[in-house]
Amino acid sequence: MQDNPKIKAFFFDIGGVLVSVDSSRSVQRLSKKLDVPADKIQSAMTRELLEEYEKGRLSSNQFYEQLLINCNSAETIDLSSFRAYWQEVLFPMEESLDFLKRVKQDFPVWLLSNTNDFHYDILMQDFPFMKWVDGGTYSFLLGSMKPEPEIYIHAIMQCGFRPEEILFIDDLEVNVQGAREQGINVIQFKKFESFTHELKIRFPELGYLV
Repeated sequence: MQDNPKIKAFFFDIGGVLVSVDSSRSVQRLSKKLDVPADKIQSAMTRELLEEYEKGRLSSNQFYEQLLINCNSAETIDLSSFRAYWQEVLFPMEESLDFLKRVKQDFPVWLLSNTNDFHYDILMQDFPFMKWVDGGTYSFLLGSMKPEPEIYIHAIMQCGFRPEEILFIDDLEVNVQGAREQGINVIQFKKFESFTHELKIRFPELGYLV
């Protein structure tokens, strides 16, 4: 196998690559509505709770109810209002989206994301790139999340290309390593400028995309 085999397909993570995730406004609104400190809202969103939600093991209603229990507030909030707050955390990263649009002209593109049904709904509703791509593998639908091997194996089978023919772009080192262990080419996304620099050095045949 060559060090840099010819790339025939792209996988993109969503959060941190195509959209930025900023929960600060939503947390402040929840804090005011529930009359509890913002740091209590943050601590109520435990890693275990979020993982159960993003693996689809909790419904949105169950996630919402458990979060309210964890906040231990005398106040409450209806599910529709909570949903609106929860969805106000995603913002387009225009340089990355322009890059995806250029890639899509010449290559099949799939999304590979840890996400939940609330965020998936708002992405489908408000972010056109969700309809540009050939498909996606989403943790809450599969019941597995990055960096677990199952989610990468599913994505590889779904796209129909060999791992060495795929380039995956993700912002988290643990997810990049998980993909690398399945034989997928990877670039960790930190800033758009450093990403494009690495792309041109490692895959010069793709330099025309940036």
